[in-house]
Amino acid sequence: MVKNDKMDNNIRIKEFLAFFRNGMAFTFSWLVICTMIVSLLSGQESVSVALLLKIFALCLWGVITFAFCFKNRRIQKKGFIFSLTLFYILFIPVEIAMFYFMGIFDSKGNMTFWIIFGGVVAVLYLTSVLIDVLVMKKNGKIYTEKMNEYVMRR
Repeated sequence: MVKNDKMDNNIRIKEFLAFFRNGMAFTFSWLVICTMIVSLLSGQESVSVALLLKIFALCLWGVITFAFCFKNRRIQKKGFIFSLTLFYILFIPVEIAMFYFMGIFDSKGNMTFWIIFGGVVAVLYLTSVLIDVLVMKKNGKIYTEKMNEYVMRR
């Protein structure tokens, strides 16, 4: 019994580390590519190491927060919307702070950036909620119907 629990924990740790590695690789490379494109379009020929470290820190916090909110069994039991909301609450303030440190939101008066940022966050949140409510509930209903059919045929 104790050996099985230890093996189960080892498997979960390996799965978490693989998830963490993949998440960091994807998010960091994606943000670096986006940063390079913006830099080239704005006429800068290089990206500083300091900016890359800030991007790395943002990605690290994002992956840790995502893993905590969506891979934690206790939080998963409360549902997708709870996990999503918790992720937004934990990630968005750090993201805003990192945007300040990166120089994206360098002044409070830059209303255009704030409107774009708030709009993107709101649209992504609402899209996720709508997908959960409309698509996933429908798929759950279809799955339940199919299971009931299977039970009736047995």
